[in-house]
Amino acid sequence: MKRNFKISNKLFLSAVFLISGVSCAFAQEPLTADSGAEEIIQGEEQLPLTGLEPSSSPLTLGPEIDARYDKGIALMYRLEFDKAEAEFREITRLSSASPAGYFALSALSWWRSAQNFDVSASSSSYEEEFMRHVGETAGIAEAMLKKKISPDQAYFFMGSAYGLKGRWYAIQRKWFKAYIYGNRGRKMLKKCVKLNPNIYDAYLGLGIFDYFADTLPGILSVPALLFVRGDRVRGLSEVRLARDKGRFFSVEARIFLIEILTRHEKDFKQAVIEAAALRETDPSNSFFQLGQILTFIHSQDWPSALDESLKFVTDNSRAENPWLAQQMALVYLSAGDSKLALQQPQEAAAWFTQGIENTAYPAKGWISYCYLRRAQAFDLLGKREDAVKDYRMVLERDNFWDSRLYAKKGLKKAPDFKEIYRQLIEE
Repeated sequence: MKRNFKISNKLFLSAVFLISGVSCAFAQEPLTADSGAEEIIQGEEQLPLTGLEPSSSPLTLGPEIDARYDKGIALMYRLEFDKAEAEFREITRLSSASPAGYFALSALSWWRSAQNFDVSASSSSYEEEFMRHVGETAGIAEAMLKKKISPDQAYFFMGSAYGLKGRWYAIQRKWFKAYIYGNRGRKMLKKCVKLNPNIYDAYLGLGIFDYFADTLPGILSVPALLFVRGDRVRGLSEVRLARDKGRFFSVEARIFLIEILTRHEKDFKQAVIEAAALRETDPSNSFFQLGQILTFIHSQDWPSALDESLKFVTDNSRAENPWLAQQMALVYLSAGDSKLALQQPQEAAAWFTQGIENTAYPAKGWISYCYLRRAQAFDLLGKREDAVKDYRMVLERDNFWDSRLYAKKGLKKAPDFKEIYRQLIEE
């Protein structure tokens, strides 16, 4: 039975941890054929399976390449992007005839851009390199297919690259292109698993497409027109298969699974279990710790979110990694939100103030929300004059999620706790 979900900007602009290089999200807005869409459809290559031998070999790129891939991925998840890039570039040097290294560089460009999704037009600085790496991946994969060299891997990397390109367009709200490239990636991945069902990483992309094509109302019109159907249950099963048996994407599959469990399935108990399991894969990874904090926030486990936020600030307040330092405001915001939800507005305001003052990245959208939430905390404390100043500050900043909308409402009328709590748990 098909399930519909309310989709908001918070789903589309998912929190940093939940924006992964392979996952795909769409919003509930009209899908229109933007410029170039017809060209995309007409230009789609139909690469047949005829003459290609099936395989049952597990996904491997060779011992040295596999080791570098594993190391680069681990560094990428730690937000140590320069070190990850060095590993991925070495893969392209060692194996220039393979698309693997170029796809990894595409994902790296995505992750770098994603860390600043809460800053207006942040993706533009990485778009050129991202598109270049996607093109390199697809070009090398096509050459492999023409020569009948490891066609299962060729389809895997080409499909993954097109899926990632679709996700890029989705973030830019170019919905038709997002769907076209996402579906093209799906076709390639289906060919991959038809040739070799043991490339379990491919099931992640298939699961993502199946799940969202069946559940998100905003994208149903285009798939319906093109006679493409998703399947929520199958999608969940495919994602779990990639999590359990994937060679390179198992962590990514768990990240995506946490997202759909919290935002769509509302299975918070299982989401918390998955987030804890993710942290166990790399206990000192602060980025995974941030993901656990956000999972506690979604499940409304405010004491746990507060405890982990305190630990995070203690461990990372002087983080030298600039990519990690950029997320500190989100942690202060999470701690403040937890205090606000626990009806401790005085302490909440103090956390929001730290988020505002202890950042080297004042343009972040998290800072706008620190101002908004501090204004609401001030209103609960009866400090209307201070609240008004913060609401006005929000209006001077770029809009992030519904920051300006709620600031305008706050200026008109001080919100009560019930309204503030509604906003805190808004999906």
